[in-house]
Amino acid sequence: MVNWVRGISAALLFIGLAFYLSWSILYDTWFDIGLYSFTIVLVVFGILGIMLTTIKDENETTA
Repeated sequence: MVNWVRGISAALLFIGLAFYLSWSILYDTWFDIGLYSFTIVLVVFGILGIMLTTIKDENETTA
């Protein structure tokens, strides 16, 4: 279960960063609150998912 959650989390992180960079390059809007609000959700859920699965892996190996 942890592997597919980590994969989805990594995908969310990558999609968030790729979306921010591609949108900013295409439309030359590096400082847009709407862009931030969409990107931050993807990036934060990606980082949190990776962190939670890493913690769960460490707990399972030590127990």
